[in-house]
Amino acid sequence: MTNSPLKKAIIYCRVSSDRQKSEGHGLESQEHRCVQFAKERGYVVEKTFADSYSGGGDFMRRPAMKEVLCFLDDHPIESYVIIFDDLKRFARDTIFHWNLRSALQARNAKPLCLNYNFDESPEGVFVETIFAAQNQLEREQNRRQVIQKMKARLEKGYWPFNAPIGYIWKKDSIHGKILIQSKEGQVIKEALEGFAYGRFETQRAVQAFLEEKAIRNGKYIYLTFIRDILERILYAGYVEFPAWNISRRRGVHEPLISLETYNKIQSKLHGSSKRPNTKNIREDFPLRGFVHCSLCRKPYTANWSTGRLKKYPFYRCHHKECQLFGKSIRRDDIDKKFENILKTIMPVCGLTPYAKERFQTRWTAKTEQMKTKITIVEKEVIAVEKQINDLANRVPQVHSSVATIYERNIQKLVNQKIELEDKLKQSNAIHSENVETAFDAFTQFIKNPYDTWVKGTLSIRKLLLKILFETPLVYDKFLGFETAKLRYNVKVFKQFVSPYSADVDAISNSENSPIPEKDIDWDLFEKEIIQSALLIKSAQSP
Repeated sequence: MTNSPLKKAIIYCRVSSDRQKSEGHGLESQEHRCVQFAKERGYVVEKTFADSYSGGGDFMRRPAMKEVLCFLDDHPIESYVIIFDDLKRFARDTIFHWNLRSALQARNAKPLCLNYNFDESPEGVFVETIFAAQNQLEREQNRRQVIQKMKARLEKGYWPFNAPIGYIWKKDSIHGKILIQSKEGQVIKEALEGFAYGRFETQRAVQAFLEEKAIRNGKYIYLTFIRDILERILYAGYVEFPAWNISRRRGVHEPLISLETYNKIQSKLHGSSKRPNTKNIREDFPLRGFVHCSLCRKPYTANWSTGRLKKYPFYRCHHKECQLFGKSIRRDDIDKKFENILKTIMPVCGLTPYAKERFQTRWTAKTEQMKTKITIVEKEVIAVEKQINDLANRVPQVHSSVATIYERNIQKLVNQKIELEDKLKQSNAIHSENVETAFDAFTQFIKNPYDTWVKGTLSIRKLLLKILFETPLVYDKFLGFETAKLRYNVKVFKQFVSPYSADVDAISNSENSPIPEKDIDWDLFEKEIIQSALLIKSAQSP
């Protein structure tokens, strides 16, 4: 008497969420029931495949199901049964249900289910189709219910999706779940503000910064990831989801940046202005991208050239239409002459006590003016709210085509209101702080530009260039640097420098001469001081 061949089986389990792993319908409980089912019917289980994948649609998107089919392909002469805990684990889409049935049949495999008997008769196929359609209906109804709940959360200002980098979820007795800043939040804030205010000129510079900070634990950061961060309104404290017709509204979470900063980022991303090419700038050539050719006025490139005994660093013009194309300039020549310029720019060294007192007095007067402006903005907000209400009341009374126009105008007014409210918030925040904070940060940073340059990192050096100079530097191969054009706030400081800093005029011309106090544009000066302080704070944060 010959022994009957062993009946071989494999088990497939699936859950659609991580939470189900630890609850009654988790993977372990499914596997346990399938193993018991196999023992009772005399099957030998060779392998178990487990999926944690949401959605019962296309089975080829499920990693473990693909492994099942590969396993069957590797055993073409064997006959297996595939044991499922529930028909819903098989498929929850009518079309994909039968596609999977065909895929198993082509591999000589038969499905077995704990709560359903597969029947190949015409009546059995009909009933199976009904059950598959019912499972699809339940899936789509569940999806609709989930979307409705998520839309309701969005409309109330809550973000219902995965927490973006820089935030984590926190349980809250009032809000249920709310986004709070994570340990990476400060780094994301620094990257966003750095891109908005010029510390990082390109998306690649942001990419390099985030890789340096190991924001993704050493994983490679793609530019699409950078673009997604830069375009997320969530970081400005707002939520929106156009795909579900959810317009922009203030979120309940704390923002990482202001709406003004976010708008600056969008202008930079979608604007037509060209930015200096700072791609692949290395520590070896900190002036690359900032020093321009004296003939074509385009940035020098830089590289190491191999000599007979060692490598030599050079800057050179890389633009073919220029007469100096390919002409090399020793890096040390440019670097030493630039350092000599820095040694002459010491506007804070001899700053008189009167200067700080003068700035503080001016700021106090400015604060009073701002209070008046805040009152005006508050009235504008009220006026916009009235326009919104008026249009909203007219919508039900007009033709649908006119109503559509009204609805568009309402959305424009809502966005206008949001910007006004953010402007109001920022104005209150800025003028609640003492100007000494920004003033001291700026003066301390440029107290000795030469020392800051020599001792600073590449990012600090790039920041110093932006704070000191209004335009890129121009270098002639034979004559050296043209006169550097200083920023407005640096020229203002020269008005208040004591005779101790007489060397400050070593690079001066009519453009860089000290600005008499009576001619100072205090609005421009204060704006540059605050912007510089913001960049400095961002660069020096841990």
